[in-house]
Amino acid sequence: MTGYDLLCRALEALAVDTVFGLPGSQNTAFFEALRTSKLRTVVPAHELAAAFMAIGLSRASGKAGVITTIPGPGLTYAITGLAEARLDSVPLMCIVQRAAQSPGNRFQLQALDQAALASPVVKQVFRVNTCAELVATIESAYTCAVSGEPGPVLIEVDHVALCEQVSPHPQPVAIPRPLPIEASPAAMQAVIDRLAAANRPLLLLGQGCNSASAAVLRLAEQLRCPVLTSTSGRGVIAEDHPLSIRSDLCDVRDVNALIANADMVLALGIKFSHNGARGFRLQIPQERLIHVDAAPDVLGANYLPALGICADVPCFLAQLAEHLSDGAPFSTLWTGAEVNAWRERVRIGYPTAIEPKVGGADPATAARFFEVMRDVLPRESTVVTDSGWHQMLLRRHFPVLSCRGLILPIDLQSMGFGLPAAVGAKLAAPARAVVLVTGDGSLLMSGMALMTAVRHRLGIPVIVFNDGHYGLIRIQQLHDHGHEAGVACNGLDLESFAAAVGARYALAGHDIRVPLQAALAAHGPTVIEVRVGESMATRRAWAKAVARTSARQLPGQRIIGWLKGWLKRQR
Repeated sequence: MTGYDLLCRALEALAVDTVFGLPGSQNTAFFEALRTSKLRTVVPAHELAAAFMAIGLSRASGKAGVITTIPGPGLTYAITGLAEARLDSVPLMCIVQRAAQSPGNRFQLQALDQAALASPVVKQVFRVNTCAELVATIESAYTCAVSGEPGPVLIEVDHVALCEQVSPHPQPVAIPRPLPIEASPAAMQAVIDRLAAANRPLLLLGQGCNSASAAVLRLAEQLRCPVLTSTSGRGVIAEDHPLSIRSDLCDVRDVNALIANADMVLALGIKFSHNGARGFRLQIPQERLIHVDAAPDVLGANYLPALGICADVPCFLAQLAEHLSDGAPFSTLWTGAEVNAWRERVRIGYPTAIEPKVGGADPATAARFFEVMRDVLPRESTVVTDSGWHQMLLRRHFPVLSCRGLILPIDLQSMGFGLPAAVGAKLAAPARAVVLVTGDGSLLMSGMALMTAVRHRLGIPVIVFNDGHYGLIRIQQLHDHGHEAGVACNGLDLESFAAAVGARYALAGHDIRVPLQAALAAHGPTVIEVRVGESMATRRAWAKAVARTSARQLPGQRIIGWLKGWLKRQR
């Protein structure tokens, strides 16, 4: 067996089942080892799609995603995906060959400092120089990727060394898993004391709770307290649960009013990044905040807590459950009617937004469209979305009813993320309904990932909001300048494109229900076109913007004319 065979065995020992990447002249030996291994190899159109697919797989399953690239252009294509994983706390392992070296010569083929290139967007760079150190290095890299705040790592391997023969291993390679981080007894006692003294506790949940959704639900019901989540934590508790307050993209003043009404905020597995903290506009008094997270760098980074506890959330909740079963007294004052009133206040307080006319529903509104879509989908389903106006509409109107039920780019907001991420999510959970909601602009960036879905017969409904524009940017331009520039992306015939790659096609028309149901039952992807147009709200916004811009320009023109006249008189 070669060093690459040993690498495959090491990945199998980590419960990795899929490797995303493209073969090239520098990694043919790796692909030969993959061919005879137990690992599934998924070959997308390019390495950026591979990285997004690995993120989708990881977000849907909780496992570390794995990609492989050739040196040079393979790695540079993947960099944006590594950056997305870094900002969104997704464990990823990127395996790349070191560029070939010819001592004494300059300007060599694909000669990039890959470690320097990737270091800003990965947690750590690991190097494998010999087969003897391979298993230990893979273990260290995996531990780094999944421990603390999860994130991507780069593993640079010496291709020549890994092509060498190694002694066969009669037994499977064993790699120990990192131990979970427990809270100290003193910290647990401090939490118990504060919970016992609290009259109105509140739970604030992030992505770090995804592996402990059942335990979080038990805690919320035991405390009878309201629950808020970050965008990436949505679905940890079903958003139709009486204690869940869906607050994504709402008026942050209502959230802050709820927090002000609480006397303790228990924040679990949340990084308080820009999106997680509502643009850092959350107001949480330090003396009320208990923050639990596995990453020590997260604690106190943006919000100082009265008590910061470095622990894995599932482990912390298991420890807490032991104390609660011992009969710790809780007398919270929240009533069901009061929590429901907050639910209604936050929903009613969503800012009046400019929304387009959305086909596939009657009336043709985003609210009705996502109401029908929610009615069709099973509770245990995953919706993937991209960066754009369609994302904002979905986040505002679509309730998430299951853990890992919403996957989207969070703090990098990469356009083109959605389709490959949906492929990865469906590969991770083939029995689960996975639906993509994307825009025509995003599809232009990543549409060839549809071929990967066709090749693997993945039944993914690909819902495309088609308005012929980069819609969100167009609205911003009209609002700020009264004009649009560079935002047209029309011209793609979705029906012909779907046929060209072997996918099904359907037009939503006035009812998304029928094509969505058919797409969910299909053995392969279906492109569902949803035609999006200008509503009266968008037309009024355009008219106001033009009037405002004209009004700003007229005084300026008068002043310029007056200055020109004054200068002439001075001559």
